[in-house]
Amino acid sequence: MVRTLPVRLQTFGLFLFAFSLPISFVPAEFGIVFAVLGWAVDGMLNRHWKFVAHPLFIPLSIYIAWNILSSLMSIHPLHSLWAVADNEWSVLIMFMLFWLVPDIRTLQRLVVVFCATSSLAMFYAVWQVFAGVELWRGIALDHFGDYYRAVGFVGFYLTFAAFAMSVLSLSGNLAVELKGRPRALSALVAVLSFLGIVVTFARSIWLGLLVMIPVAGFLRSRRLGTIVSAGFALIAASILVISPATRERAFSIADASQNETRLNLWATSLKMVQARPIIGIGEDNFYEYFPAYKVEGFYDTIVHPHNDYLNVAVSSGIPGLAAFVALWIVAIRTGFQAWKKARDPFLKGVSSGGAVAIIGFLLGSFFQNYYGTFANCLGWWFMTGLMMSAWRLSNE
Repeated sequence: MVRTLPVRLQTFGLFLFAFSLPISFVPAEFGIVFAVLGWAVDGMLNRHWKFVAHPLFIPLSIYIAWNILSSLMSIHPLHSLWAVADNEWSVLIMFMLFWLVPDIRTLQRLVVVFCATSSLAMFYAVWQVFAGVELWRGIALDHFGDYYRAVGFVGFYLTFAAFAMSVLSLSGNLAVELKGRPRALSALVAVLSFLGIVVTFARSIWLGLLVMIPVAGFLRSRRLGTIVSAGFALIAASILVISPATRERAFSIADASQNETRLNLWATSLKMVQARPIIGIGEDNFYEYFPAYKVEGFYDTIVHPHNDYLNVAVSSGIPGLAAFVALWIVAIRTGFQAWKKARDPFLKGVSSGGAVAIIGFLLGSFFQNYYGTFANCLGWWFMTGLMMSAWRLSNE
């Protein structure tokens, strides 16, 4: 009984995370703690240290190490180190999924649990767009024409939009690979998550879909890519015609006057990078340095650069940015390698779904701070962990 307790802790932690992530981040964080605790106790008690190496760990280690070095050399080292730990500790869910998922059956159950609670979150978001209230926190939602901006259970539209995008990628790729009832259920989740993205009015995620969805199609064949791209274009055009609020929001992407803050933040960030290109200013010090490098103009927020790449470059310099980009190139390559090698259709769907989700995150990150927000980091690393598990299982 005692010797099997660590494995039970691991399993409980992983399933608690998968179940909770679409609804509440706090129990999801406890899920990571339980999984790590089970892994550590198993190693110490049973001398069974589960560890699998992967090339991804090289750029990941460099990225985190350089971030720590930059923070140590910043004007507020303790504050910066805490900010690094607060954001980056979510990487542990990737390690736990990669090392602890024992078989395809367990991975399937994790994905089913995640998609089930995600569907509930998507239904809730669609309801919010008409009801105009977030019952979980008792807050009124922002008006967009005749509708309201959905935030799901998480309370913030950008966080929910990024989460919904990852659900769309996972369920959509599974729908392509699976057959019968599992395909139909996966397609239903994909449709719900697509609607969830639309009702957030999150432009950066919309832009990510423009590339993410065609990539998922062309990965399989030119014919499927053409069909998927044409279908997506038709659906998007129909939504723009039917919904004036959505059309106005979409067209604002090309309106510089409605993006003045973002453009000014980018220019200010570039000045910071030019001033400290090697070591950066340390994590979470943007606000502190902002007055010295501020580009004149309008700002409605100054908390971060509104761009993950600039945020990394500002915090840890060009070397940190290079490691960050290399990390995700390796991750995407791993996902596509697993998709090619896997014989099981479920593993193919999970590996390609994770890789395409990362592509979506990276595209959205040109216009918003997704990785630099802990809540989004949980979903980002969860997708990576599922993909890495599929890679490992496809190689066993």
